[in-house]
Amino acid sequence: MASACTLHPHGFLLPFMQQQSQDSQPTAQYEAWRSTEDATRSQSSRHAASSDGPYDHGNAAFSGYASNPASITSSRGHAVSTAHTYQPQYSTASNFPVPQALPQALQVTAPTSSAEYEALRNQAHEAYRSGDFHRALQLCQSVYLVNPNKTDVLLLIGAIYYQLGNYEQCIAFNDRCILLDPHMAEAHANLANALQQLGNFDMAVIYYQSALRLKPTFTDAYNNMASALVQKGLIPQAVECYNAALQINPNLVDVHNNLGDLWRAQGQVGRQAAQQCYSEALRIDNTYAPAWRGLGDMFRENNEHQQAVTCYQEAVRLRTSYADAYTGMGVSLKELKRKEEAEQCFAQVVRLRPNCALSLGNLAGVYYEQGKLNEAIQSYQEAIAREPNFPEAYNNLGNALREASRPDEAIACYTMCIQLQFARPQNAQMARALQANPQMAAMQQAQRLGVAYNNLGGILKMQGRAAEAIACYEHVALLQPDSPEAHANLASAYKDAARQDTAIASYRRALQLRPDFPEAFANMVHSLQCICEWQDRQPLFVRLEAEVRRELAADRLPPVQPFHAMAYPFSAELALKISAKYAEYCAVAAARMAVPKLPHPPAHRLQAGQRLRIGYVSGDFGNHPLSHLMASVFGGHDRSRLEVFCYALSPSDGSEWRQRIEREAEHFLDVSSWSVGDIAGKISSDEIQIAINLNGYTKGARNEIFALLPAPVQTSYMGFPATTGASFLPYLITDRVVAPENCQHCYSENLAYMPNCYFVNDYKAAHQDVLDEANLPTRTENGLPENRIIYACSNQLYKYDPETFNSWCNILKRVPDSVLWLLRFPPYGEPMIRQEAHNRGVDPNRIVFTDVANKPVHIRRSGLGDVFLDTPLCNAHTTGCDVLWGGCPMVTLPLERMASRVAASLCFATGLGHEMVVNSQQEYEEKAVELGLNHAKRLGLRQQLKDVRLSCPLFDTTQWVRDLEKVYFKMWEIHCEGRGPRTFDVV
Repeated sequence: MASACTLHPHGFLLPFMQQQSQDSQPTAQYEAWRSTEDATRSQSSRHAASSDGPYDHGNAAFSGYASNPASITSSRGHAVSTAHTYQPQYSTASNFPVPQALPQALQVTAPTSSAEYEALRNQAHEAYRSGDFHRALQLCQSVYLVNPNKTDVLLLIGAIYYQLGNYEQCIAFNDRCILLDPHMAEAHANLANALQQLGNFDMAVIYYQSALRLKPTFTDAYNNMASALVQKGLIPQAVECYNAALQINPNLVDVHNNLGDLWRAQGQVGRQAAQQCYSEALRIDNTYAPAWRGLGDMFRENNEHQQAVTCYQEAVRLRTSYADAYTGMGVSLKELKRKEEAEQCFAQVVRLRPNCALSLGNLAGVYYEQGKLNEAIQSYQEAIAREPNFPEAYNNLGNALREASRPDEAIACYTMCIQLQFARPQNAQMARALQANPQMAAMQQAQRLGVAYNNLGGILKMQGRAAEAIACYEHVALLQPDSPEAHANLASAYKDAARQDTAIASYRRALQLRPDFPEAFANMVHSLQCICEWQDRQPLFVRLEAEVRRELAADRLPPVQPFHAMAYPFSAELALKISAKYAEYCAVAAARMAVPKLPHPPAHRLQAGQRLRIGYVSGDFGNHPLSHLMASVFGGHDRSRLEVFCYALSPSDGSEWRQRIEREAEHFLDVSSWSVGDIAGKISSDEIQIAINLNGYTKGARNEIFALLPAPVQTSYMGFPATTGASFLPYLITDRVVAPENCQHCYSENLAYMPNCYFVNDYKAAHQDVLDEANLPTRTENGLPENRIIYACSNQLYKYDPETFNSWCNILKRVPDSVLWLLRFPPYGEPMIRQEAHNRGVDPNRIVFTDVANKPVHIRRSGLGDVFLDTPLCNAHTTGCDVLWGGCPMVTLPLERMASRVAASLCFATGLGHEMVVNSQQEYEEKAVELGLNHAKRLGLRQQLKDVRLSCPLFDTTQWVRDLEKVYFKMWEIHCEGRGPRTFDVV
């Protein structure tokens, strides 16, 4: 009755846009003696993307998806070309901007003497040095009015405009200065600095060269020209520039530092040279903070994070407002799992750069990693407000919104991320990257788009929008045709759309690209199982088990989900280990949310008139087998003794089952849009005493809620017919047939035994029409022969196995006047089954397939078969109730694990189990043949089933609810004793 769940482990990173480092800007010269600061360093940030996209483990993710945000890493680019020296053509208005009028002067008397003139000019210089650029500009107005042709004033005004970010006016005033004095090297260099900021690197290099022709010892010009040439991708020439400056003055710490940054940007080959440059800078001046920052970056990029933190700490000690060092330190602290300290570093960067979108994005990323989703969402939104053209922030905001259960907003963010990447103008930096390495630039762009499409596809897949998800994943596969993850995700979407043939082809493509890909292999095996493609089945399962054990031994999430393991020929020991590892994953994910410990109601025995508060948590309140079976349970509890809460993890589907549960449950709350932490908090604040997990490891599950321990007593029931392996679910409600004492090793839980079958149904109330044979369809109406013995199995095909099918074929051979009635579930399995029958000497035409029908039609036709043949590895559960209610006897062979024993429990709860439950494969075959050949026995058993339907425990839902209530009261009684959960029976 359950379906496979979707998990979302996080995957690879998506880079932020690049940002120029604050301490690396070319420095404007307004006096010949002014030197540059820590120049020519460009900063780029790496930030994670998501998604989740999901990958079907049966639907678990792997590397290749976008997911959790991370922070920045640095990269440097420097270039230079000194092959030719050009004399600039000094510009006119047609070439460069014309100087604009300066702002109105302060209330300052116009200078009437040279002394007053010098005093005002000196005040402007001091205002500039102190960083009060607007005042400096106003002071310049007075002296400029007196003499607009003073080159030192023009140089100062140009430098002020540079600091204010008005590079056009910086160019205009320096150009005027050059017209007045073509030999002023500082004006040439300052104009070059402004050109560099505007991305005109070719012209910037020309003017730097002109400055050096005029002043060959102009080290600042060499330094800043290197920065411009780095941007052109001319690394050797940039090195020449830095070395030329150091030949003039070997004690220039900023040049040593910039050269170190350039060498470090070359990767491992430049690491030793970079370290020598930083060390030389610190030998000259050990208080030079940028060199400590450079060493920190070098250690960080080499994953030596503790050494990196030490260097960054020294950098910020020397320069308390050093944002780049705080950023690098935040990254290393995050890698060291010291996330609270990392958060403090990124928060400090935001305080230093409040308008910087990247800084806000980095802070949001560390919030996300700590599970602080509200803070992450707010910070991403602030980043976007400052930089609307920020696709990475939209992508990462989508991740946070997805985790916060706000899927529609997440979809809008992923969509905007994609639109921005298509619409984003190709800036100068992108153009240079494309020119320098077209293949690499195209690959990076494809990867960025692929991440966003992958995340969008993942959330659409979660919403069941298979066609749209497929379209997204097809884009990813087109963008990254050699990505095994892209093909595996596409296969997962095909699989969800029941296109198993296409899914298998995509999984095989993924495995061609990456043979050692456990998740893709596991899902291919499951897809083959779903359509009964049994060629090489045994070696495939041998390999699959080996891969599961290998991943478990490496303390990694195994590639087989618990839900799939339930129907696989695995040992109970291995199935338990798989569930336990998934439970551990849920617990770790819950711990990341940083939710404070939740309060519980006191462990006091109930007083007279006090009700026990129980909470059902499920994603299946709607048109789903669980609701078909349990619809009357939630409103059927004794309200004088129990107060019932239902927490819906999925939005309303408008079905009759959802409406009934909403109407009849005492408290019903749709929490589908709530975060895990908020849901757990609500359960706690509602003072729920017993919380019941109705999902387990099935689709729509949010087991992290239970990992947060919102209730003092927590139990698994109904949704997942196997052990959860979870310490946070210490109870499992079951019965003695399903879990006898000799099978208790299959479970991590303490077992709460119901007196009869644990598996509930609502058929007596919901399907009374089946009792009147006049309401039932005929065999002919369903494409079945009227006068043949019909063996039936309406289980999904993934439950079949070759050994059982051998028995079915043997049964058909021994009962000649018989057919086998199966469901096209899925349709791609039909030709496989027919071929398997042919291979075993059975005419394929003796197998009749019909389509899946809606629930009422399916139940009415379930009694058309003569004998239902169960699948031993994973039984008929809901289907078992269907056929027994229809009066059709079954033959079932219970094995060891829970999913293989449910049908036996159903049969015994009718009181006729001894006629339907067998102990071996041979007995299974003999019982089926007997019922096919012995018409009196078969018809007598059918009549007995019909006679007991209204009186047997299996269909007595009212009494079943009373028995379940006894289980709950016993659980609370044990809890109040204070000795912990234990196994018990209810009589």
